[in-house]
Amino acid sequence: MDYFEYKVRNRLNGKITRGVITSDDMESAADTLKKRGESVIEIDYLKDFMNLRKLSFRLSNRVGKRIVLEFYTMLSFMLEAGMSLHESLINIRDSSINKKLRNLARVVADEVRKGATLSQSMKKSGAVNNAVVEQIRAGEESGTVPTALKRLITQTETELEFSGKLKSAMMYPIIICVVMVAVLWVLMTVVVPSLSKTLVSMGGELPLITKIVIGVSDFMAKATPFFIVFVISSIIAYRILIKKPEFKFMVHSYKLKIPIVGEMLIKIELSRFCRNLSALQQSGITLVTSLKICEASIKNAKIEKAAQKACRLVEIFGMNLGTALKKAGSFPGMMLQLIEVGISSGQICDVLDKIALQYEKEVDTSLKRVTSLIEPILIVVVGIIAGTVVVSIFLPMFSMTDNMGL
Repeated sequence: MDYFEYKVRNRLNGKITRGVITSDDMESAADTLKKRGESVIEIDYLKDFMNLRKLSFRLSNRVGKRIVLEFYTMLSFMLEAGMSLHESLINIRDSSINKKLRNLARVVADEVRKGATLSQSMKKSGAVNNAVVEQIRAGEESGTVPTALKRLITQTETELEFSGKLKSAMMYPIIICVVMVAVLWVLMTVVVPSLSKTLVSMGGELPLITKIVIGVSDFMAKATPFFIVFVISSIIAYRILIKKPEFKFMVHSYKLKIPIVGEMLIKIELSRFCRNLSALQQSGITLVTSLKICEASIKNAKIEKAAQKACRLVEIFGMNLGTALKKAGSFPGMMLQLIEVGISSGQICDVLDKIALQYEKEVDTSLKRVTSLIEPILIVVVGIIAGTVVVSIFLPMFSMTDNMGL
């Protein structure tokens, strides 16, 4: 997909607008603009410096899961009502209030009009991952697209509910930490230096704790610019190094060893793995293909490598899912036992859904415990630091008052 910048005039109101559009070539981009009711004045390849405009375009047009969920819901309803696929997409495009939903429907409708299937069109839109594309494709092959969409609606709602719990649980401690750091920074770099000048000008020997606080304050004031540069440089270096497989595997392996946090990360990844695998198996996709698709949804490199090994064992040696996961390592024994039970009873999809739900509940419980502990710990830390600063400021004042006989 190439990026093109354009200048067009609307045929109805004559308004001239500029913008950016993505397409396979310039002719297709111009054709798309004409079908929107625009007269093309200028169109050319996007002139960009360090891909900043492309990045801005991608961010402004990124489609979230809630938009995709609304798209699934509307499309499923219209298809079940007997409308054709293209007609349904046009209705979503023309009737939706949300701009991003209209854009998604327009892109998919344009591809369908060209002869592409719904799965191909969704893949071309870039709004969904490969697991969703394969489920829709399976629905097309079996003639059950509305059923596949309903399954995706349920899956997306569950994912949104879980991610919402994670975000809401993490929001409070993050805000507290940011406020704490900001307050302490202002206290040590603004308040203390102004008071320290007054204390020094009074003369006399300052207490040790006051000297330490003033020294730390001077260091923080001088080191702040260097610290900011260090943080920015570290972020850039990390983003560059994380693209290297060896470094990424090392970092992700270390994350899983962090107390409490590592355990939660494992459960989040395994929950996502089980839920995606269940959805793909319910769609009638083969186990090997399902495992390959699930690999791409795993964000931790160590667990992803284990899933890849399990996939190869199933594909090459014909092992069942439980045995392959056991040989691959990195998967908990309880999960493997439940999967074996599911395979034996012929209810593997139900078992995978239950495993995913259980892990999500455990993560939610762990987050609540952690956040309930963070609040008092932060209050104590802030109290100790602030109290130390206050004592260091007032102690020399009390000493001077005593010396003056007041």
